Amino acid sequence: MKILIADDDEMVIESLDIILSTDQAFEIIGHALNGNQAIEFCKKNPVDIVLMDIQMPVMDGISACRIIKKSNPAIKIIMLTTFHDYKNIHQSLQAGASGYLLKSDEIEKQKTTIKTVYAGLPIISEEALKSFSETRETSCLTSRENDILEFIANGLSNKEIAKQIYISEGTVRNTISTILEKLELRDRTQLAIYYWQNKA
Repeated sequence: MKILIADDDEMVIESLDIILSTDQAFEIIGHALNGNQAIEFCKKNPVDIVLMDIQMPVMDGISACRIIKKSNPAIKIIMLTTFHDYKNIHQSLQAGASGYLLKSDEIEKQKTTIKTVYAGLPIISEEALKSFSETRETSCLTSRENDILEFIANGLSNKEIAKQIYISEGTVRNTISTILEKLELRDRTQLAIYYWQNKA
C-alpha cells in the first residue's frame, strides 16, 4: 500500500519511515509538512493511505482530511496525533477519517491499524478511547443493536463481533442492515461517526 506521511515534525516522519519500512506491505511514497502539501501531493500521486497529523501549520490535518476525502474518497486517512480528546476524534471522523492513532501507540498496533483501515474497516486507538467511559443507549435501537454499534465504532469486523456475542456472521450482517435503516445511514464509517457523536 502506498502511504503519505503528513506531519510538521521531521523527527516523527523519520521515525515512521524507519518503523514502516520494516514491513513489506508498506511503501512510503511521500512526505508533507502541512495540510496544503498533503492535498497537493494527493492530487498528483496515487495514494492509498495518508497518516495525517492533526496539529500542523498553514492547514491543520482535519481540514486537509476533509478536502482530500471530498476530491478522492478512495484515499483512506488515519489521524496520527498526541491528542486523544473527544473533540478531535469527533471532528476527524466527521471529516472522513477512517482511523485514529496516538503517536504513543506501540509499533505493532500502528502497523495493524494501518492494515485494518486499508482493508476497509474504520478503527480508533484503544488509548484514544480512554476518556469515554459509558455508552449512551440509542433509544430507537435494541440492546443488541447498541452493542453491535459500539463494536463497529471500535473497528471490529463482522467475524469478530459474531465471536464477541456468540451469534452468526449472517446475523451480524442482518443486524447492521437494520441499524443502518433505523438510523438512515449509509455505511460502517457513518455508524462509527454516529456512535461518537452520541457518546455521553
